[in-house]
Amino acid sequence: MTRALLAAALFAGAAFTAPAQASDPRLVDRLYDPDQIVSIQGKAGVQATIMFGEDERIENVAIGDSQKWQVTPNKRANLLFVKPLAERAATNMTVVTDRHTYLFDLVASPANKNPLYVLSFSYPVELEQVQQADAAATPPAESANAIELAAANDPYAVVDPAELNFAWKTEGDSKLLPTRIYDDGDATFLTWPADAPLPAILVKDHAGTEGPVNFAVRGEVIVVDRVPREFILRSGGDVATLVNEGPVREPAKSPQSALAQTVSRKAEVK
Repeated sequence: MTRALLAAALFAGAAFTAPAQASDPRLVDRLYDPDQIVSIQGKAGVQATIMFGEDERIENVAIGDSQKWQVTPNKRANLLFVKPLAERAATNMTVVTDRHTYLFDLVASPANKNPLYVLSFSYPVELEQVQQADAAATPPAESANAIELAAANDPYAVVDPAELNFAWKTEGDSKLLPTRIYDDGDATFLTWPADAPLPAILVKDHAGTEGPVNFAVRGEVIVVDRVPREFILRSGGDVATLVNEGPVREPAKSPQSALAQTVSRKAEVK
């Protein structure tokens, strides 16, 4: 009976989680649905903020056309800042967090009279919470040991230290520079101070055009799915560069790079 009452209470609560309608059409709150593609209507020169759950953390971001859109997470990895770099641009974006997967259409046009400023999500009470309530009465399985926890959270734990390259030269505005940068031949690992806002992380294509990268967030470390010869960091008018002075190496497909690329491949298929 307890289970039935709990389930009834949870689903009754879900009926009242419909998002409130903002008076300003540029401020949008949506009820999360994993089977819906969310449209982001943008405009050149206007930045949109996507707000995920307060206790939710971004793990992967992949974008179809990285040349025409700038995508940057905040340090806590629960906000995503999206800005078109061209007057007309359309592509898709996939965001994977530690709780949900989100699918977006990004559309920029000078005809957009009310470009999005803020998008937030409301979440229905999930059946999983009922199952967790039952599981709480069951003795937990043996906890992971310290080595297993380290392997899950520490990028060093699954990489041979001898394969790491720390030969990165930093130039430009010191406020934008990471406190640590290294790579393993497949992926690049960057860490910023806990209170520092993250800059946009960009690379140049063969034509010299700057565009954002695909990345994953692992605790305090941002894992970029490539090892270029140079990164460009931008925030407003400030700029800095990270230059790879290590040897050119053939990619060995590290677990970190494969993880960051998985969502990227899914986005390209769409």
